[in-house]
Amino acid sequence: MEYRFLPKKGIAPFVTGLLKDFKVYGPVEKDGFPMYGEITSPKDIHLSHAPTHLSPKQFLFPPKETILRFKNGAKPALEPVIEAHNQALFGIHSCDIHAIKLLDRVFSYGPRDVNYLKRRDKTVIIGIDCVPDKYCFCKSVNTMTVDSGFDLFLHDVGSGFVVEVGTQTGKNLLYKNAKTKKATMKEIKKIKEIRDKKAEMFVTKLNAEASTLPLIYSGSYNSPVWEKIGKICYGCGSCNNVCPTCYCFDVRDEIKTNLTEGERFRVWDACTLEDFAKVAGGHNFRKTRAERLRHRFNRKFQYLADKFGGLFCVGCGRCIRTCLVNINIAEVTNELIEEANKDRS
Repeated sequence: MEYRFLPKKGIAPFVTGLLKDFKVYGPVEKDGFPMYGEITSPKDIHLSHAPTHLSPKQFLFPPKETILRFKNGAKPALEPVIEAHNQALFGIHSCDIHAIKLLDRVFSYGPRDVNYLKRRDKTVIIGIDCVPDKYCFCKSVNTMTVDSGFDLFLHDVGSGFVVEVGTQTGKNLLYKNAKTKKATMKEIKKIKEIRDKKAEMFVTKLNAEASTLPLIYSGSYNSPVWEKIGKICYGCGSCNNVCPTCYCFDVRDEIKTNLTEGERFRVWDACTLEDFAKVAGGHNFRKTRAERLRHRFNRKFQYLADKFGGLFCVGCGRCIRTCLVNINIAEVTNELIEEANKDRS
């Protein structure tokens, strides 16, 4: 692994260089809050280390995406649509890089999702350290740090950034667009010091090892926890929409008023919505909000763990911040852990 030192004043020319070859998306400020948006100038970047309410997933898997255009009439025609451009995701936090790695596995599994993968192939990822707020619990699910899945990763060591080079693409971009020097051992050791301090900052924690959570969830099917939170859930789908690892979508057709042209597009879907598991005849496999919440939580901690080699909760805390009735995925999990411990005793 190669480490380079980039002075803080070197960020602006680095971003300026990226803008020549990529659409750049990174942390900006809107209404006083950090969010990911398009960067058109280095002045747009707001390098706050606070978590964002929305994840960068939207730049790889858009909320609405046209996948096919069609024409009827004397000469019917179908045109597959794959929209992808060179883009750099700048200032991505460790938990979100872990989430992108999971999405890479999902969209590569079985029939490959060419829309996602084409966009992913054209994407450069530049990570940066963050500071947890009271909702984050990435340390509990082993996503506080990341050692792959990025092209470059910036560690703020006060006087500048120690840049961890993850790929040859990242190295080429750094050498092309920034003036750096080889990081000293003192600067590299500073990374561990900062990480150790960060590890002590977490307010929200899970009371069991991440590796034990799939088994704990597998025994929770009849837990009273689900009815308790099902009674207060609005079924609004906010938790799904802000989650960086939710990947379900619905496919719809839209016909123009001329009745001969149209497009097929996909939109994000949410397993907490009433119609998600509804089939022909109005039958619903998960009729109650309790059942839908149980399904969502198990998707994060059990169902997909073996299939894709990791928990699908990366501890970002977004669903906790967003929930209108304060359903807390960490607190729910800790209740299930406590139930499991009682059953063993």
